[in-house]
Amino acid sequence: MATTNTSVIHFETQRDNKNRWVSQAQLEGSNMVDWITNALNQRCYDYNVRAIRTRENKPHEKMSGKPIRWLKIAAMIATRSVNSTDICADLEISRNSFTRDLADMERTYGFVVEYVRHPKGGGHGGWYEIRDWGVLDEQRVIEKSRAG
Repeated sequence: MATTNTSVIHFETQRDNKNRWVSQAQLEGSNMVDWITNALNQRCYDYNVRAIRTRENKPHEKMSGKPIRWLKIAAMIATRSVNSTDICADLEISRNSFTRDLADMERTYGFVVEYVRHPKGGGHGGWYEIRDWGVLDEQRVIEKSRAG
């Protein structure tokens, strides 16, 4: 039994698609580059219109997911002396998720947090403090996290 190399099949499929696209571009009276650009723009427009219709038809729900978790993290740090163990326990997330969230918050919002060690050192631990709120408004973050 003869087997066909999958890369040959993939290449032939791409060639067939190109031939079909060139034929369609010629039927519509444009060159290949313009036709591809117009087709992609139309697909993007269709996708955005569908997304807008879907969003408008959905009832507004409570915030969830990463944004609300980020707000809760910011509010916890702003209102209490907490460490990563406290935050992870309250939000039921792993320490790795918490670390990623802090990095994402800094990258997205310019929100900078610093860990402060207890002055007595040793096993006394420490807590997080906000050094820069970035584009976030402290009062609104605290209000939103309580509402979410």
